[in-house]
Amino acid sequence: MPKNPFACSECHLILSDGVDQCNICPSAPVSSDWTGYVVVIDPSRSEIANRLNIEVPGNYALKVNVR
Repeated sequence: MPKNPFACSECHLILSDGVDQCNICPSAPVSSDWTGYVVVIDPSRSEIANRLNIEVPGNYALKVNVR
């Protein structure tokens, strides 16, 4: 069974396989317990990116649970 990649608990960026620290928020904890998936290509033209305060293109989790 494949393991979920980590997502940043602060900006919700889904990290690449093997990466366990967010480049955008390096001090934020990461978690593999997340749900929802949003791909943002052009944050300046995306209503979802605006609502989620996303400024960098990428793959994002909608909810990240940190324990």
